[in-house]
Amino acid sequence: MSASIEQKIKNQYAKFFEESDWNTFKTAAEYYLQNAARVLTSDIKHEAKALKLLRRNVQKRLYIGIACELLLKSLYLKNGYCINKPKRDKKISMQYPYRLSQINKDDFDITETFAFNKLMEGLYEILDFGADKITVDKAFRIAKVFRNKEGHVAVLWHDYVPQNYRDIEAGLTAFYKAVFSEGLRIKFSVGKGEKAEFTIGKDR
Repeated sequence: MSASIEQKIKNQYAKFFEESDWNTFKTAAEYYLQNAARVLTSDIKHEAKALKLLRRNVQKRLYIGIACELLLKSLYLKNGYCINKPKRDKKISMQYPYRLSQINKDDFDITETFAFNKLMEGLYEILDFGADKITVDKAFRIAKVFRNKEGHVAVLWHDYVPQNYRDIEAGLTAFYKAVFSEGLRIKFSVGKGEKAEFTIGKDR
């Protein structure tokens, strides 16, 4: 039986991800985070004026959600854990999350990686974040919903809750400190007069 069109496209991305790939995920996430912080209404082209602000904010939320999933995968890999899903016909005896050093790579699907929900399920087995656990958890769960909703529905309104963005900023800052030993300064310019910020330095 020939492969479906979906499988053929998945095969274009086929890869078993190794620990050394963690920084590729991190730098990709930072591209999206920086754009989420800085994209302006004036950057939205070919759209009616009345919709430019909505489209800008949709883009910000999508980018935040994509970035957060990539950061979770970076954390898994950096700490030596697998992000590829097991093959459908393989039963993995060990408990999730799976250590790269303990698995048989042939049991894992090179065309599928774990989704956001599954990554969150194993997150605190890898790193519990101490006093910042609640802050990190809230940020990533908001980001997950942002991405899922903006990627699956189209509406002409959105209830803007400024605290959602402050929670994500706080969670990302704590995440960077714990995972990468870096000091992230991030501010999403969403509300009127807010100035964007995105800088990364050594943790202080």
